[in-house]
Amino acid sequence: MIAIGLAWALAACATTNAEHHASTAKVPVAGNPNDRCVHGVACETCVKCHPELAAKFKAAGDWCPEHGVPESQCGICHPEVVVAPPQPPAGADVQHLVEAGQDVPSLDAHAVRGKVTVFDFYADWCGPCRQVDEHLFALLASRQDVAYRKLNIVSWETPLAKHYLAGVPSLPFVIVYGKDGKPAGRISGLKLDELDRAIAAGSSNR
Repeated sequence: MIAIGLAWALAACATTNAEHHASTAKVPVAGNPNDRCVHGVACETCVKCHPELAAKFKAAGDWCPEHGVPESQCGICHPEVVVAPPQPPAGADVQHLVEAGQDVPSLDAHAVRGKVTVFDFYADWCGPCRQVDEHLFALLASRQDVAYRKLNIVSWETPLAKHYLAGVPSLPFVIVYGKDGKPAGRISGLKLDELDRAIAAGSSNR
């Protein structure tokens, strides 16, 4: 899939850096907004998520040396090519428990008693993970009894991933704890209806 996305991006970015700076209209807006990584560009071709792709973009003449990313992904030079990540509403109970894939011995200690706690295992390169954020941030705008805890697995090889995602086929992966502090659901993949049902079940557990 990365190869397919890269082929599209390189074909669309055949102009030089100078040409890109001269006319932002030539900079392609890549991918479906719902399939973008945390950096706001197409997951499969993001050089921040996939540094090994940088050489191919440079070879194609698609590179912003000032900011160290392809011109077609430079949100500083061309804000229109980047979709900003969703942001939580003011006052929402959102915390990043893990930033770099380190293990958490037990989720139980981080479940907030009296609230439904949603543990979201995500990665910067996971486009559907952004949709989980969008969904939950909308929910948090009207509910104070939901806590959102985010855990960045970084890759499938980190201690966190090996502990909690063995046998999990894809991200996003969410574990929901009820208000009683006990697990109320596990959802693998982008299944927002199942997530809502798990939160509803957790809300009734006191």
